[in-house]
Amino acid sequence: MESSTKPNRLLRIGLTLGVLAVGVVGSMLTIKFKTKAESKPSERKLPSVRVVAAKPESHTFRIQSQGTALPRTTIRLVSEVSGKVVSVSEKFDAGQIFKKDDVLLTIDSRDYELALAQAEATVAQADLRLQMEEKEAAVVRREWQLLNQGKPSGLQAREPQLAQARAALAAATAAKEAAQRNVERCEVRAPFDGMVAKAVVRPGQFASLAMPLGEIFSTDFAEVRLPLAAGDLDFIELPAAGEAVALGQAPRVTLTSQAGDQTLEWQGRIVRSEETVDPVNRMVYVVARVNDPYRLTKREGVALRRGTFVKATITGRTQDNIVSLSRTALRGKDRVWVVQDGKLAFRAVNVVYADKDKAIISEGLQSGEQVITSLLAGVIDRMGVEVQEGAPTNP
Repeated sequence: MESSTKPNRLLRIGLTLGVLAVGVVGSMLTIKFKTKAESKPSERKLPSVRVVAAKPESHTFRIQSQGTALPRTTIRLVSEVSGKVVSVSEKFDAGQIFKKDDVLLTIDSRDYELALAQAEATVAQADLRLQMEEKEAAVVRREWQLLNQGKPSGLQAREPQLAQARAALAAATAAKEAAQRNVERCEVRAPFDGMVAKAVVRPGQFASLAMPLGEIFSTDFAEVRLPLAAGDLDFIELPAAGEAVALGQAPRVTLTSQAGDQTLEWQGRIVRSEETVDPVNRMVYVVARVNDPYRLTKREGVALRRGTFVKATITGRTQDNIVSLSRTALRGKDRVWVVQDGKLAFRAVNVVYADKDKAIISEGLQSGEQVITSLLAGVIDRMGVEVQEGAPTNP
């Protein structure tokens, strides 16, 4: 038993030593005859940028703002007399159109007509008394002349009685005019062409003095107050304070409003500046006017309804040698990146106007210079860049 296991053990030991020897020899041969890898210099890839070519040209400034369209005139109708409302016009309802002097509603006028009749009678009596006093005064003057006693005066000429009679006639006439106005006030007439915003009375209702009857507004034109930064006024040709300017020569303004997928547009003019700085937002307000906002005259186009929120684009003055770039090309307040000889260079420029879309530059760029519009991280002056092929060349 022991004699059979001993050769097996020796065999396993021999095999193990043989494998180790082969491994050692293989490793030595590999180290001796190994080939060295060729080292290649690494290629540095330059950042790729998009550019636009600077093109100085004439530029018309367009100033952006926004506001709410409101009628030029909005008033509350109130009752100037007391009485029962006897009739209301069909035009006196919200949304209805009326013309100047249209009767919107009528208040019972019978009591005021009676007061007018009494006032007319009082006027007649006062006029009669004055005529009688004038005749008596004339008789007194003739009697004094016949008696050669000169010209009478004071009580002798009945001057106090004449003055009292004239005052009584004037008072009676004034009372008559007041009574006449009260009768006229029983008919509430439209003071201008317009539209009813709200009507709060109906026939049979009692209207007391100064009671609100409704609200109306004019439809001749609408106005929009547009806030602007004080610096924006330099780009608009506004008339000086107190200076009159023809409406056709006033700066143009385009108003737009979004209604679903449709963009509505109206044309107007800047008619005045309020010439004060708002203490809350430090803005200056200019007023845009749109004629015939409800299209009642031409019967074409979309109505600019009261309370519509609109965005405004004001057409300002035109200036030559201006470069207009996308706002994304501006770095900071007054710097851009340009490509010079394959390198990125920082360039200071004079930005005369900038909004969220455009940057308007008057100085610092030459015609044809490539301005970088791409955003890059870790940018340093004079770093190498590669202009993208097929990149747009126009701003």
